[in-house]
Amino acid sequence: MPSTDQASATSPSALSGAHLIAASQVDAWIQGLHAAGDLDGPSAQELQASFSWRVTRPIRAVRARERVALLRQQRRILFPRQARVKSGVDHGRQAFEQRVRAVAPALLPHSSAAELRALPLERVLSELVQQVQGSGSKAELWLLVIAVSGCFPDQQMLFGLARDIVGVSGSSAAQRILNHSAVWTLRYHAQLRTIRLVSTEPVVFTDQTAKFGFNSGIQRVTRQTVSRWAGRERFQLAALTDDGAALRTLSSEESARVLDWQGDDDRHRDDEKAEPDETAAELVVPWQTTVFFPEVPVGRGTDSLAALTRFSPNRTVAIGYDTIPVSSGHLVHRGLSGLFVSYLSTIKYVDEILAISNATASEFIGFSEALATQGLPGFGVETLHLPIEHIPADDGEPPAEASLPVVLSVGSNEPRKNQLAVIFASEILWREGLEFSLVLLGGRGDRLYTDIPDAVAALRDQGRQIELRRDVDEHALAAAYRRARFSVFISLQEGYGLPIAESLAVGTPALATEYGSTAEIAAGGGCVTADPRDDRSIVDGMRALLTDDALLERLHGEIEARDDSTWEAYSADVWKVVSAPASQAGAAQKPTGTQK
Repeated sequence: MPSTDQASATSPSALSGAHLIAASQVDAWIQGLHAAGDLDGPSAQELQASFSWRVTRPIRAVRARERVALLRQQRRILFPRQARVKSGVDHGRQAFEQRVRAVAPALLPHSSAAELRALPLERVLSELVQQVQGSGSKAELWLLVIAVSGCFPDQQMLFGLARDIVGVSGSSAAQRILNHSAVWTLRYHAQLRTIRLVSTEPVVFTDQTAKFGFNSGIQRVTRQTVSRWAGRERFQLAALTDDGAALRTLSSEESARVLDWQGDDDRHRDDEKAEPDETAAELVVPWQTTVFFPEVPVGRGTDSLAALTRFSPNRTVAIGYDTIPVSSGHLVHRGLSGLFVSYLSTIKYVDEILAISNATASEFIGFSEALATQGLPGFGVETLHLPIEHIPADDGEPPAEASLPVVLSVGSNEPRKNQLAVIFASEILWREGLEFSLVLLGGRGDRLYTDIPDAVAALRDQGRQIELRRDVDEHALAAAYRRARFSVFISLQEGYGLPIAESLAVGTPALATEYGSTAEIAAGGGCVTADPRDDRSIVDGMRALLTDDALLERLHGEIEARDDSTWEAYSADVWKVVSAPASQAGAAQKPTGTQK
């Protein structure tokens, strides 16, 4: 988001002819990085005490005899260590030069490509330092630091460096930029990284979606949205490096997880992280384009992403799911609340939030308005409701079970989903003499929260028809919805309420929370609502759906008559926002509540 931190660059009329950095300085800096990069290795004593040292003794003896033979022939020996050092320095210089030359056209736009190619590396770096110091632009300094260090700086590093180069000579500023950057380069072993400057297409942040095989709500929205752009639109996928110090390109396997998800097949439902060779990846550096966050970045990497959203001259757009970890922190694991704060520190500088419901929009509008106390303009908020797309039955799907009516409750294992209240209501109805089976499905959630499995085990011991299933695949989930007489989702707070949408998508009526985002979905028809904080309200709603066939028939009719959006339409609406000209960055200076 452009701000006072993103001062526009002064426009040089031509190359200045600055000689702020000598070639010997650049070489010494690169050699120093390579030498210092080995400081974390084992000591000689530790190495000699290791198992590897003992088992490789015969190999070392052979190589020692070879070196003695070469010495007797008076031939020069290039020891393996020397070869590695020379090779490492050469590779480090090549990577450093690639990064510097990649950003030069962006920071020196009035210099021709031919002029820049003709200059030696130290001259290009001198021109860049002079431009950045002269402009005082933190946006330009942000880009130069990435080129020099191979890392995305965080806000603290950028502020410290910006202050350190004020009022000093150009050559001193150049050395200080090298010194500050070296700390980051060594910390993250970034000597050999290369970069891809992206200015002509949006950069799409798909970190967890690319790295892991699970398909929870956020990952599902990301995949359903972005995969529909493939082959039709131009965009660059990006994930965080493992150290969280930069954005990088994806491996082919990671790209397939995003664009060609095969999670419906049990063989592909793997939560194990991919292990791509990050040395083969390029850093993705957005510049004067749009950066889109369909995911929620939390934890490692958010400090660097916050600097990107604050200082870089990019338009930034994010999907807003909810603020539950802070607005209802007592309902989630306390560790999640801490992680979520790092997310808020990133998105408070974005230009626009695409909320998935009106309830979510209200939360983000409140957060945006609160940013005025920090002297920040806030961001625009637009509501793009998630779709409810009908899911047709498979030809080979078995018919619904007829022995007992099935009541289905879908939700991850956490207090906020309120499944314990569903179990209690079911027990009351069983005591009244109603016969039905209760099936609870969902992710494992908080493994320390055992109330649900404990209650299920106790009721099964009493002969109740209750079943708990975790981590089912997509086909099994859809089949469970179809077998159910109705579903129950009475969560205490939701950003959207995906289980209600899933139930309606297969044509199954639902008992839903009477407020918030789930009430928004229920308003379209096919649902009965209840107060999740009132046990009697839940019991009454479930009783009506179990005993009133006329009510159930009416709800089925309402489901058929619903006029809901599709993933195709939702994806297209998001693309319209993401593909808007990057020059619109900062246009949303006041929080708004536009709904679509």
